[in-house]
Amino acid sequence: MHPDGKHGVDDKKATTGLAEAVVVASNGAGCPKAIFFDLDDTLAASFESPSPEMVGKVLAVLDRMPTSIITGRDFPWMARDFLPQIAGSPHIDRFYVFPEGAAQCLQWNGSDWFELYGESITDAERQVINSAILESVKETGMLEGLPIHGEQLVQKKAMVAFAALGMQVPADLKYSWDPGNVRRTKLRDAIAKKLPAYDVMMGGATSTDVTKKGVNKAYGVRWLSERLGVHPSDMLYVGDALYPGGNDYVVVPSGIVTRATTGPAETLKIIDEVLAACATQT
Repeated sequence: MHPDGKHGVDDKKATTGLAEAVVVASNGAGCPKAIFFDLDDTLAASFESPSPEMVGKVLAVLDRMPTSIITGRDFPWMARDFLPQIAGSPHIDRFYVFPEGAAQCLQWNGSDWFELYGESITDAERQVINSAILESVKETGMLEGLPIHGEQLVQKKAMVAFAALGMQVPADLKYSWDPGNVRRTKLRDAIAKKLPAYDVMMGGATSTDVTKKGVNKAYGVRWLSERLGVHPSDMLYVGDALYPGGNDYVVVPSGIVTRATTGPAETLKIIDEVLAACATQT
C-alpha cells in the first residue's frame, strides 16, 4: 500500500497480459537510471547469503544509481545477514529493500530500517493458502519419492512460501530435483486454480510463493518508478525467474528492461557490464 493508504500505481493490472508479454533482454549497452536485483539465484544461491564479492559489487552500483533488492525472502533475515554491510554506504539514501515479493519496502534512516509501505495477510487467509498448497501437493503427487529436508511451509508477514524439499535441502538436490521446472509448474498451476484471489509464482530453486493478487514484484517496480520519477524503461531488472510462472516474470508488463541471469556468477558479469557502461557517462 502507498504511504497515503492508497495504491499509487496500477498494481492490480500488473499480472495481466503475461501470455503476450515478451521479455526484453538487455544487450548490456547503456546506463540505467535505477536497478533492481532479485536475490535467490541472482545475487546469491537459493536460501544462501551473497558473497562478500557480490556485496561489494552491489555497493559499487549503489555509488552510481538508486539500487534495490527485490526478493521473496523475509526482511528480518536480510537485516541480520548482509544489509548491515550495505547500510554503511554514503549513498544508502537511494537504496531500497523490497522483501516478500515487494509486499513491503524498507529504507535505512541512519539508525534503523523503516517501512515505506507494507502489506500483510490475515490468519484466516493464511489457513486458506496453507490448505490449498497441501491439497495441491497431494493431488499432483509432485513430491512422491523425494526426501524432505526441514520445514516446507514458511509463514511470512504477507506471503506463504512453500519450499518443496524443505529449507535445509542440500545444494546438489536443490538444483537437480526439477529440471525445467516441470514439477513446480504443475504444482503452481494446481495451487493457482484453488486460489484465484492470489498470485502464485515460482521463485528460487524450490519455492512456490503465494501473495495477494497484485502484491508482487511488478508493484514494487511501478511504486519505485513513481517515487523516483523515472520511467520503468529507463530502469534495469536483473533476475533468474524471468520465465512464465516465475516471480520475476510479472515485471515485464511494466516496461522495465530485463536481464536474465543463470546465477551469481553471471550476475557479477552483468554488474561489470553495467558499471562499464555507466563509466562512459559523465
